[in-house]
Amino acid sequence: MPRRIVLVVAAAAAALSLSSGRVFALPGGAPHAAACVAALKSHEHSLVAAGGGAADDGELLDVVRSGIAIIGTQYLAGLSEVEARQLLGAAEKDFEALAPTAAESLSAACLQEGRAAYRNASPLERGLISHAAQRRITRLKSG
Repeated sequence: MPRRIVLVVAAAAAALSLSSGRVFALPGGAPHAAACVAALKSHEHSLVAAGGGAADDGELLDVVRSGIAIIGTQYLAGLSEVEARQLLGAAEKDFEALAPTAAESLSAACLQEGRAAYRNASPLERGLISHAAQRRITRLKSG
């Protein structure tokens, strides 16, 4: 994950811990979150490769924002960037080995979890997540 996104997600995590004192935890903890991020990254890359119009851009924003929201939950739970990168690397390899139907099912389930994490975020966090998602989309589309 690019360092800028990590910093934005860390800022969102800090804002949440200071403002609300609540943490939205995903079932399965960090390994599950890494599997979800791997699935959503694959989904975002396929959306970018397919191109498309405004409707696809809305779907891409939803997928990217969901992945960032999931990452944020793990940083809030105390996961370090080093641990997150290690877990994500392993999860990406595991995801590549899945059968297409299993990969699609995982991606769909993780998208729902990411949407829930985003919905449960504070307004400040949602703003930070959305900003980070827009920056990621710009990078994805530029190459």
